[in-house]
Amino acid sequence: MTTANATAMQTGSTTGKAQLLTLSDLDGRTQAARRAKALVETIETDLGGADRLTGAQRELVTRAAVLGALIQHSEVRMLAGKKVDFSDYLAAVNVQRRVLATLGLDRKLRDVTPDLGDYVQRATA
Repeated sequence: MTTANATAMQTGSTTGKAQLLTLSDLDGRTQAARRAKALVETIETDLGGADRLTGAQRELVTRAAVLGALIQHSEVRMLAGKKVDFSDYLAAVNVQRRVLATLGLDRKLRDVTPDLGDYVQRATA
């Protein structure tokens, strides 16, 4: 295999340019993609909603969600009697725990009660 062919295989392109993909680029047909996206939504909700997160927090949420999907996959494989590298599994669990601890493990409630001015304005309208 030539170096150009190896590069094309790694980048998915014959031009040698890397195509960067994100979780949102997945169409959701795989169970892993659906699970990772569901975990993103769950974690974002726990943190008060996606609209309240910084860019850095969104990045950490994605990392935690993808790790969660990988960890769950490993757990299912282990419970099915298949071989799983236990040190890789424990490393993923530990990294996910640290990412989640950085984000905060407590649920942040979103204030959905209107302020008095909004309430009066809607009541009189």
